[in-house]
Amino acid sequence: MCVAVRSSVYIYIFFWGSLSLGFSQKPQVWIYTDMSDKEIPGNNHMQTLNDPDDISAMAGYLLMANMFDTQGIVVASTHREEHKDTPNQAEWANQVLSTAYRKDVVNLNKWIGGFPDSILFMESCIKESSEWFQADQSYQSLDSYDTVKALFDLVDQNQEELFVLCWGSLTEPAILVKHCIEKGRQDLLSYLRFVAHWTNSSLHQGSIEHPEDVANCREDAEACKFLKEAALNGHITYYECGAIGQHGIVSGAPVGAEFYEQFKTSNLGKIFAEGKFVRGHVDHSDAATYWTLLGDWGLSLADLASNGRNYPEVERENEEVYTKWSFRIHNELLRRSKMAARND
Repeated sequence: MCVAVRSSVYIYIFFWGSLSLGFSQKPQVWIYTDMSDKEIPGNNHMQTLNDPDDISAMAGYLLMANMFDTQGIVVASTHREEHKDTPNQAEWANQVLSTAYRKDVVNLNKWIGGFPDSILFMESCIKESSEWFQADQSYQSLDSYDTVKALFDLVDQNQEELFVLCWGSLTEPAILVKHCIEKGRQDLLSYLRFVAHWTNSSLHQGSIEHPEDVANCREDAEACKFLKEAALNGHITYYECGAIGQHGIVSGAPVGAEFYEQFKTSNLGKIFAEGKFVRGHVDHSDAATYWTLLGDWGLSLADLASNGRNYPEVERENEEVYTKWSFRIHNELLRRSKMAARND
């Protein structure tokens, strides 16, 4: 099993605009994403097996990696049957994204500072099993779920606040929560903060009557329902971003290939610009989870409900905020991409 490698020394300590949420140092982050190699053919609208927007979102995250304490990143967290026989996606991510990061991090640390030396990826335990969450199944043992167990062991060992960014299916987070409940480890749930992208929206894909009728919730509807109920009942903390990444950060972004060509001088910038480029701009909508976590780019987690709800009027207001902040967000990413490519 792959593990995320952390830098042994952090030179800078950053203070956030969201101090009221209880952290003053770099937030610890774990990411579950269905990201996979977009060269694997599929039948979606991009002719890929998984939507490549997560590739752009991940490249953006790596450009911002000095702002987080990255504890683990799990890729190909999806149960699509077509993925069973595909190559190991951690190997792909490490070859493509980790290599690009290691090349760029020298200059990023020279000109900005605070970046870990390397960041590695793990392949999801459900990628080959194509398994969905079952609420009536016992998850007392995590022997078959190594990437869930890795997160459980991390929280059990550290017992510190940890933000779990959910960019796709909620299968693994649901297994973790069910395991903790069955084992009487509610104490560990108190350290977890789930931050989800678009698992609920009354305004986009979903409706007022069925806000759960959105792609990331339908991907494993039972897991989504289980976590939403756990959040509503106060068992877990669950921040729902809704569609504010897509209809705020992405929709409000600069339009035109000329702007995004500027990213292609750095390795990570090139991946960001080319991961998913449609309609004149980059689609990296899952990035709303980490920009909101940062707390000083228009929104903070305090602007989201912590019980899994996503009220239409709040989502609309948050979309408008990110639309206004989108140029600043993209200019910050571009600044970092240019720093990564500096030769002086």
